[in-house]
Amino acid sequence: MTNGKLTVIGSGDAFCSDGRFNSCYYVEWGDKNILLDCGPTSLAAIRKCYLDPMAVDIIVISHLHGDHIAGIPFLVLEADKADKRKKPLTIITPPDGERRIKEVSALLYPDAISMFQNLDIRFVQYNKNEALEIEGFRMKFFEVSHNPLVNPHGFRIEKDSKILGYSGDTGWTDNLYQIADNADLFICECNFYEKETLTHLNYKKIIAEQQNLKAKRMLLTHFGKESLAHYSKIEGEKAEDGKCIAF
Repeated sequence: MTNGKLTVIGSGDAFCSDGRFNSCYYVEWGDKNILLDCGPTSLAAIRKCYLDPMAVDIIVISHLHGDHIAGIPFLVLEADKADKRKKPLTIITPPDGERRIKEVSALLYPDAISMFQNLDIRFVQYNKNEALEIEGFRMKFFEVSHNPLVNPHGFRIEKDSKILGYSGDTGWTDNLYQIADNADLFICECNFYEKETLTHLNYKKIIAEQQNLKAKRMLLTHFGKESLAHYSKIEGEKAEDGKCIAF
């Protein structure tokens, strides 16, 4: 059995509420290092956790909002200009991810396309309900309830008998049952405390469904202004930037 270790790089929303960094999770699992999302604050936040951004092998993107992808241009910039990286990097995205990430990168750095070409970067696109085998990991992707223009998904990653589930950004959807089922660790967004929207979860709904989700362990994250205002009332395990969890 191959155990994993997750470090919370960023547990905040798009607005870095309460000074929390944007969404990013660094997973050390076997001989691979995986990033779950890569928001614009990720490069600095990874270093603040004394981890090496250039050691990342795989980046898995849940959807194409800026607070989940805009750290990639800076990671690529360092890999090309400062690190002269030779190690391959696989970036796994929903549909249209490669084009959008390269377009954002080119807006920030006009020579971005040459940077991607200089490096051994492979983009892999997933689709809803698709299972992929990537570098010894089995990944399955599920459509979730968020802005459809950014192709939102949650996913499960499995290796040996260990399962990591990730909700991505989402309002309530029954697909969360499949993402969380029997997961050793389920990372679940909790943007709101009780406010109801179609695009983000609230704590009251999560608690009402917790037994049905059937995860072995659940970590609440992606806290926004409203959920942080009620933070002391939120029971269960809560993500904090820099927190480490073995699973």
